[in-house]
Amino acid sequence: MYRDVDNIHFLLLPDFPLYALVPATDALRIANQNAGSKLYDWSFVSAGGGPVRSSNGMTVDETLAITPGLLPDCVIVCGGNEPTQHLTRPLLSWLRRLGAHGSKLGALDTGAFALAAAGVLNHYRVTLHWEALPVFRDAYPEIDVTEQIFVIDRDRLTAAGGVASLDLMLDIIGRAHGSRLAQIVANGFVHGQPRPAETPQRQGGVMSSADQTLFRRAVRLMSDTIAFPLSIGELSGNLAVSRRQFERLFVRHSGKTPAAFYLDLRLEAARDHLFYSAHSISHIAEVCGFQSNAHFCRAFRARFGDSATAYRRKFESGERMKFHPAGMRLTAGERPLSVPFAATVR
Repeated sequence: MYRDVDNIHFLLLPDFPLYALVPATDALRIANQNAGSKLYDWSFVSAGGGPVRSSNGMTVDETLAITPGLLPDCVIVCGGNEPTQHLTRPLLSWLRRLGAHGSKLGALDTGAFALAAAGVLNHYRVTLHWEALPVFRDAYPEIDVTEQIFVIDRDRLTAAGGVASLDLMLDIIGRAHGSRLAQIVANGFVHGQPRPAETPQRQGGVMSSADQTLFRRAVRLMSDTIAFPLSIGELSGNLAVSRRQFERLFVRHSGKTPAAFYLDLRLEAARDHLFYSAHSISHIAEVCGFQSNAHFCRAFRARFGDSATAYRRKFESGERMKFHPAGMRLTAGERPLSVPFAATVR
């Protein structure tokens, strides 16, 4: 499947996360070095060409400019701080042209927003960094998004960023050139065994396998119903356990009641919305399952010690990049640059 992908173009958006780009490119370098031949080449692309600054201040000095005639076999988008502000119509048109051309398209960290805005993720399963998942699901509810380290779905390749970018590349290298070379590359990173795609992005505490499965199912059900919270009875019923067993499970493994855990999930999702999006507080309260702004504001202040408005003000554009390696702000009440298009799905 991947033997023809020997030149990967990385599309760098301003303030792209270097912590995602470096593992991806160095995996290709180490593969070449240990194969004794040039299996992979890579290029950096940007909307206008020239230097592009990363989120930590380092710069990639030379990038190719996007042109209508540039149709690489594989392009991977590296999104950064507020990447939707840089999703111009020519850039989105270029991504759509690549999709129609049959190019393989991928994204690291928050780069999935660019592909989604271009309309080339319809009918695909994808992933991105867990902090941005609530905002992505709100903006693109029709796209199947999952919280795992990477996803390869036919000709779409997405990874959560950071070390997950390395795991994606190890999988690509293993498919094309064998698991032995992939392991050699992993050893070069002192990474141990390459992780499978379905590995969760976040790890919980230690518990028995049966409890772990049930607890994860319960947390997933809560996460999937943040906008329309279920009662504790409905949650336990969906998992075919008694309410008492359900409550004991949460107290034992989280130290919280199911209701308190569920509320924390919703408040953490709201906090991510405040950081990553520019939606109104009333919209955030609604999509996080609060019946009123007043209820949301009281709960948020009690949980985080600040009002929702004060929390958001702490992370205005000039300050936010000091705290998070990647992020974005969506235009309030709408998707970024929603442009009609004809998506090609194979």
